[in-house]
Amino acid sequence: MAQTGDTIMRFISACAAALMAVTSLTASPALAQQRGEQVQVRLPQSAAPSARQLALSRRYLDLMMTDQFEGVIHQMLGEQMAADQAMQDIPEEDRRFLISLTTELTTDMVPLMITEMVTVYAATFTEEELQALVDFFDTPMGRSIAEKNVLVMPEANRAVMTVVPQMLEKMASRMCQHYGCTPAELQELRRSMREEAGMETGAPPAPRSK
Repeated sequence: MAQTGDTIMRFISACAAALMAVTSLTASPALAQQRGEQVQVRLPQSAAPSARQLALSRRYLDLMMTDQFEGVIHQMLGEQMAADQAMQDIPEEDRRFLISLTTELTTDMVPLMITEMVTVYAATFTEEELQALVDFFDTPMGRSIAEKNVLVMPEANRAVMTVVPQMLEKMASRMCQHYGCTPAELQELRRSMREEAGMETGAPPAPRSK
């Protein structure tokens, strides 16, 4: 039971990571790229954001959270569970329940998360910048980009995961160089890291880039 609980907790942590990956799309540079403008990084403003900044921030975040969000989250969670070898010990009915429950709770959490993010965006972007974001993403082109940003996330997540074994291999090697591991300890560290990441422990690491 304890092992099953650990497996579920690891799955939930992966779910949270998937949610953050999707919501990070709100920091899209598409508008500046579309207009060919130079992106200028501004420090957060010291003054409290205005009511207009807060309203524009909420509108921008609402535009970025498209109707496809729930379906994409469900797909990403299913793929995460399928890739986690430890999750295969859980009955199929329980796996379906976990995916359904986590998708529902994650989707329900989005409005609360947006409310918390509104003040962050309002304090960081000027009214002009926020208005420009809203103006762009409230157009057919902007809406199409926002939808595709969400839809592409499962494939983007798969692309990112292809480099994780290589990262874990390098991390294990560097840690053992630092702490003076024996070859057996290095192998055990590699196995443990891959297991914690939900990867097949017997699979060879990805080849090093040249």
